[in-house]
Amino acid sequence: MAERDIISRFGHLLKPIRDLAKNWDVDVASELEEYLLELEEITIAFEGGKANLNFAEAALVIQGSACVYSRKVEYLHALVYQTLELIVNK
Repeated sequence: MAERDIISRFGHLLKPIRDLAKNWDVDVASELEEYLLELEEITIAFEGGKANLNFAEAALVIQGSACVYSRKVEYLHALVYQTLELIVNK
């Protein structure tokens, strides 16, 4: 897969989203599932030292998806504390 294809398809996973609420628009599970289906089609042969799998690409997709997921958790954590603060104040 070409580098431009990766950037166009998984660009939202690779660039940080400043607004924490916008992270909820990214469906991390379906993106990873789609990428996993592509990986299942690749055969890795260790003969000759060549592999069809781009490990740097795979690492970037995993790192980006983990970042988006952690932002979701961070936003949810902030919302819970805001709700608790409102409950305590009332």
